[in-house]
Amino acid sequence: MTTIANCFDINEALRLQMVLDSASIPSFIPDETMAAVAPHHFLTSSGVRLQVADERAVEAKKIIAEERQSS
Repeated sequence: MTTIANCFDINEALRLQMVLDSASIPSFIPDETMAAVAPHHFLTSSGVRLQVADERAVEAKKIIAEERQSS
C-alpha cells in the first residue's frame, strides 16, 4: 500500500476516498478508527493517511491532485 494523501481530518479523508471509489480505485484509511476517536491526535502529526495499492498510486495521486485543485 502507498500513502497518496495526508488529510487534515477524517472527513477530508472520507471525501477523497469517495472520489477514488467513483473512479473504481479501492482505498484504505489506516487511521480511520483513531481519527474518529481521537481527532486531536492528528492535528500535530502528519494527518490522516489515505492509501491505495502500489500499482494504482500514480493514477490515484493524479485524481486527488485534480480534486484538491477544484475544491
